[in-house]
Amino acid sequence: MKEKLLSVPLYVIMVIFLVPIIILFYLSGLSGIVTAFSDSGFIYSLILTFLAAIAATIINIILGTPVAYSLARKLVRWESSAYDLLLSPISIPHTVVGIMLLITFSPVSPIYFFTRFMNPVNTFFGMVLAMFFVSAPIYIMAMKEYFQRLDPVHELFTMSLGNDRLKTFMKVVFPMSSGSIMRVSMISLGRALSEFGSLIILTYTVSMAPLFSFVSPSTVFIWYKYETYGLLPALRYSSAMLLISMILTLVLYLVSKRAD
Repeated sequence: MKEKLLSVPLYVIMVIFLVPIIILFYLSGLSGIVTAFSDSGFIYSLILTFLAAIAATIINIILGTPVAYSLARKLVRWESSAYDLLLSPISIPHTVVGIMLLITFSPVSPIYFFTRFMNPVNTFFGMVLAMFFVSAPIYIMAMKEYFQRLDPVHELFTMSLGNDRLKTFMKVVFPMSSGSIMRVSMISLGRALSEFGSLIILTYTVSMAPLFSFVSPSTVFIWYKYETYGLLPALRYSSAMLLISMILTLVLYLVSKRAD
């Protein structure tokens, strides 16, 4: 009987999570979601956000995967300190992230001579940079844990045939880790899609001629609707974004099952 008490916190958390979701969908209704998806401004916002999030996720895979592997196999000096530094953005408020990135590329920056050709303000580059900054720690942390659990027997066998560590990683470790990379990438993608604090400072609107002209990221778009028109009009966009997030979660689950 006492063992069953351990499941009580589970049900409490499920209620805390599910009740607001149900209420949001209830108040918005199907018509509200349909109205949101019929708004061309919201659609452009979604397209922009997904493009930037996918770009940030690709960068995570290219840069974060070898970093996570190097940390897991202790191939770098000061591995513990480097790992702590890479995880530090998790504890930084995201509005602070936006300000940090803003001043790094501004004329007041001591490295402006090197960054003056890159403009993150209201650009696709700035949006991808902010999303990468907040999602990379999650990707690296998850992949590092995966590589630590991965039996190195295949790596050792490949290196015993004369292959170096880099070739072993590219030809053996990376292909055999594709399932986990996909799973962690989906988590990274979800984190990038949900970013708000740094985007509202750095990329309130983005212009990508000839594709977009003054389009806001989805989270900023919803905040603008709330600030300008009030709570009720913002419900439909919030419920539509929540629906997309839930679909992404379902895809993540299916990918996880397939990888397992």
